[in-house]
Amino acid sequence: MHLETPRLILREFRADDFDALLEMDSRPEAVRYEPQKGADGVRAYLSEAEEQAKSEPRTRYRFAVTIRPDDTAHGLVGLAMNFDITRDWEIGWMIHPDEWGKGYASEAARRVLEFAFCDLHAHRVIAFCDAENRASERVMQKLGMRREAHMLQTRLLRGEWRDELLYAILESEWAAARA
Repeated sequence: MHLETPRLILREFRADDFDALLEMDSRPEAVRYEPQKGADGVRAYLSEAEEQAKSEPRTRYRFAVTIRPDDTAHGLVGLAMNFDITRDWEIGWMIHPDEWGKGYASEAARRVLEFAFCDLHAHRVIAFCDAENRASERVMQKLGMRREAHMLQTRLLRGEWRDELLYAILESEWAAARA
């Protein structure tokens, strides 16, 4: 499965994405607000992505973000079902620091939101970010998401409790923004 935008192809991860993901994971600025995976963690991530791509029904999607015409992974976008009964999904992204400031995170996440609402019939999509991660917060705002919460000390990262922001968008809000 893959999704396309004018500049990007979002495709399933493959084993040969290991070097690209490990290189991104090794960049301190890329993992400032996320735990560093290391080689074993990247292998596990790719293995889980491969298994989840085979599951039916799918409740988790992990897309490699590639920049046309190159097929190298320059980032990722994930989409995971939180609650089936309420059709609540969670989205997240990471883009290689060399590609920051080019709008790729917003473009990729916007396409995955469209997939969530049009194909998966999501009612609500949420996203979290570290309260100090202004770039990720701006992406959420560009997507039309609204801030629902500032949660205190909800995440333990490298031995430090961190605050998180919760953003969300409803299917009706997404549809109204598209109209």
